[in-house]
Amino acid sequence: MIASLIIKVTEYCNLSCRYCYMFNSHDNTYKQLPKQMPLETMFQILDRIAEYLQDSKQPLRVVLHGGEPTLWPFASFESFLQRWQLLRQTYPNLSLSLQTNFYEYNAALLRLFYQYGVSIGISLDGPQVVHDAQRVTHGGEGSYVQIMQNLKQLEADGFMQIFSGVLSVANHTIEPKRYWQWIQTLPKTNVSVLWPIHYNYDDAPPPNAYGKWYSELFTHWANADDPTIKIRYFNDAIKCSLGSSQHGDSVGAKGLHSIIINSAGAYERHDYLRYAADGRTRTRFNVFEHAFSEALEDEVIRQCLHLSEQLPAACETCRHKTVCGGGFVANRVSKSSSTLSRQSVMCEDHARFFDTVKSYLNEASI
Repeated sequence: MIASLIIKVTEYCNLSCRYCYMFNSHDNTYKQLPKQMPLETMFQILDRIAEYLQDSKQPLRVVLHGGEPTLWPFASFESFLQRWQLLRQTYPNLSLSLQTNFYEYNAALLRLFYQYGVSIGISLDGPQVVHDAQRVTHGGEGSYVQIMQNLKQLEADGFMQIFSGVLSVANHTIEPKRYWQWIQTLPKTNVSVLWPIHYNYDDAPPPNAYGKWYSELFTHWANADDPTIKIRYFNDAIKCSLGSSQHGDSVGAKGLHSIIINSAGAYERHDYLRYAADGRTRTRFNVFEHAFSEALEDEVIRQCLHLSEQLPAACETCRHKTVCGGGFVANRVSKSSSTLSRQSVMCEDHARFFDTVKSYLNEASI
């Protein structure tokens, strides 16, 4: 089953984030691809979506990605969204979102998103000093001030309805309390905080730094007890700990039910593998010759779909086996192998965080 489709409409960006897995990692696939997805390729993807949904009644989430997806031509967006609207009339379980760095403000494009109900997530890594240390222009300048100005303009123009929230990559160098205070200043306090993708068997993380960081941030969030502030990873950890199966892939992952399609229309493995080695995401399948179901025949995509069958041996007796699910996939690979049955290099960090969640739930039940 596919739950989400990530479509890379561009293979270039107006920023040069220092940790970027697309352009600043081991993977150089983007150099072989069209900078912009041709409209004909997008229409073929829509046909494949319709083909897939004829046999599946499950919801399908489509995410426009890149590179920076807002750099895709306006005319392409317009034609695509017209076709998309027709497709949704037949398959109402479809949803569409876009992940952007929001460095450039395009009022006409935002108006189009508003018209067609496209939600946007914005990448922000924390207060200016933290964000600007990583998310920089091609000239090395910080992007924070411009993005925050654009967020204010979004509100002034009446488009806040399409803003779904903020995506951050965790950074253990910032005090969790300071990051927590920053979250409270956002115009929409709906945040996803991702484990860093670039740590694996060839580049280990600082010992226990992230487990401590996530635990302290969780404590600030839990003590505040403010239902208007949503940190998705924390909500998912609690739901999964209480036995719910309704949570994201960040915890308890039995499988990563997503496929990536690049600008040439080729199916790719998850972006989590780009830091392992050049070409690790490539497959022999594409939308012109193969249906989604055929792409699922790729060995690594199949492993990702069935993560519970790839559980590292060390996890079998772990107290957090159910809620952790083996840990973040990116931290289980190496340059030499895409095998997902290795113990995560951030295992101790995960354990420390889930101990904190467990203690919180035990205290709450007393």
